[in-house]
Amino acid sequence: MIKRLVYGLICAACYLAGVASNPRAAVTAQGQPGQQAQPGGGGGLRALAPPTRAEHGKAMYFNIEDIKKKFTNEKVMTATHLAWDPFYRFTVMTRAYYDPPRTMNVSKTISNWDDAEMHENKTQIYIMVAGTGVLALGGEPVMQRTSPDGQHQGGPLKGATMQRVNPGDWVVIPPYAWHQAQPDPGQTMTYGMCHIETRNLMP
Repeated sequence: MIKRLVYGLICAACYLAGVASNPRAAVTAQGQPGQQAQPGGGGGLRALAPPTRAEHGKAMYFNIEDIKKKFTNEKVMTATHLAWDPFYRFTVMTRAYYDPPRTMNVSKTISNWDDAEMHENKTQIYIMVAGTGVLALGGEPVMQRTSPDGQHQGGPLKGATMQRVNPGDWVVIPPYAWHQAQPDPGQTMTYGMCHIETRNLMP
């Protein structure tokens, strides 16, 4: 009995230590449903109030003018989840051009843009709302960090396709595709993101 109790306490301690040191903390906003997030230090994100969970039989409407008024003046990276479900999230993302440039959390490069990302178990669909810039799509990062749930961050990207984007454009980013938002100087790219759990690896 005592052995089982000790074993259980050791397992619990290991679990809590793993959660505390989990590298997915830097991508909390895109990796966790049920949260609204804003930037923390060094380009990371911290969770704020939970958004609305979608209900079966109840439609939701978001006015584009309200979205523009609320988000297009951001000067940092934010991820605000408007609605979520175990299978998807609908989020407003902002990616700002950093002037002066900052040291990124993962790549440790001095950059005007946030680190690139890749998701093994998620498809993302962007609907550009405001701001101009380039999306680097594909390629491979010089340096990256991977978390156990298939989230990757890093950069800079080599061999990526540089796709210019403007308000109104749509972009589909399937699993395993590296991507990085590169706003123009003085710009904040604001876009709606439908984040779909495709679960290629997880049961």
